[in-house]
Formats: sequence, C-alpha cells, structure tokens
Amino acid sequence: MISMLICGFMGVAIATPRGLAVGAQLGEPVALSLAYRLNDQMTIQLAQGWSFGQKRMHTGLDYLYTFSEIPSDDGMGLSYPVYVGAGLRLRAFGGGSPSDDPQDFGLRFPIGAVAAPDHIPMEVYFEMAPVWVVAPRSRGGFDGGIGGRLFF
Repeated sequence: MISMLICGFMGVAIATPRGLAVGAQLGEPVALSLAYRLNDQMTIQLAQGWSFGQKRMHTGLDYLYTFSEIPSDDGMGLSYPVYVGAGLRLRAFGGGSPSDDPQDFGLRFPIGAVAAPDHIPMEVYFEMAPVWVVAPRSRGGFDGGIGGRLFF
C-alpha cells in the first residue's frame, strides 16, 4: 500500500485548467483570490482580504509549484493536485491595541491540495501557510483556509 501511495505521487495531471482564475478564500485571511496558472505545474496566486485575527488588511503574493497528484479511485472525474510554494505577505491598515505593530511584512510558505473536476474549469482548495514575519520584528505566524476559484 505504501508503494502504491509513493507511485501515485509521481505524476501531475495533464488536464489542469490554465489562465486566470477568480475566487474567494475563507479562513485566515478571508480574501478575494486571484490565480494565474502558467502551465500544469506553475501558478502565481494573489490574495487580498481581511485578517480578522490581526484586524488588518492582508495582501499575499505566492508562486506555487504543483509537484504531484493524489490518485483518484472515486470514479467522479476529480483530480487532486498537491502544491508547495513561497511568497510574500503584508498586513497593514488596522490593528488591535496601540502596542501592536501597525503593519508587518513576512515570507509565506504555502502547502495545499486541490480538488478539480476534469471537465469544469474550477477548483476547490485547502491551503496552510507557515509565515516568517521579518519586519518590523521577527516572529512566526500562520495563514490558512479553504477556497474556490473559477477559471476564465
């Protein structure tokens, strides 16, 4: 069984929709999500929204690399690509207490999985992203959520 899982993680689907996608993400942050898929493996992603935990505007820009696909045995015509990435995060314009930093800048490292129908240009995704905030002071953080996007 382990060898089947390892073999299943070796290929990437060919029928992945390409081009511009627009959608929404629920989680931390709640955001409008834009993505541009360059090819089956490379995607640029932008999230613009509100961080309810930090009470600030959130902007994230990521490069995503789809390195594998979870095998599908369900017969429903779904593919399950898995991706990793790196990007930038800025949170500004708001804040809780006066002791909080008014804005912060960091590096994001998203990891996610997608459920995409084979014949409909859309995707539903789950993503989690450890964050290293580098300015104004170094600390860790975390972003994550579920979302959906429609390709045009």
